[in-house]
Amino acid sequence: MNLKKMGFTLIELLIVIGILGVLAVAVIAAINPGEAQRKGRDIKRMQDLKTLQAVIDQYINDGGAPVCTAVCNSSAGTTLCSANWTGIYLCDYANTIPVDPNNNQVRGVVNDTDADCSTVEAKSNIAALYRLRMDAGGAYEIDVVQESQTNCRNILNDGGNSGRRVEVGTDPILDLLGT
Repeated sequence: MNLKKMGFTLIELLIVIGILGVLAVAVIAAINPGEAQRKGRDIKRMQDLKTLQAVIDQYINDGGAPVCTAVCNSSAGTTLCSANWTGIYLCDYANTIPVDPNNNQVRGVVNDTDADCSTVEAKSNIAALYRLRMDAGGAYEIDVVQESQTNCRNILNDGGNSGRRVEVGTDPILDLLGT
């Protein structure tokens, strides 16, 4: 009787399963889902920053009076145009006013310690908030945090004085909110 074996041995199957396991771990490590989520939130923050800047510019161009002469922030989380965190009635310019994706949660955020992104620490645990301040002359500054270390250049190239936040606005040296 000539029995012909068909199939794989247990050893062969275990070797293949081991190789697939190593490859799966390598792929997951390369993808880094935590960093991808941080980058996604940072992209949303930058889009929201542009939206907020456009809305505030329109408000000021239409003769709107400065309201947030102290620091206003998005900790309340209200996005309604009529009762939003800026304290300004903005329904003529937007239906909703954005808030940070992790609004008012303490996060590890980028802190550029040497002003050239060669030494970036993600150890500054601060509340993730959007902040706005206006002066009596109508100049304003809005700022947001960045979580992903790869977004350090956003902080470095914004023209502001903070090593922790991206700053935009009409204040010439973007120092209304401090660092």
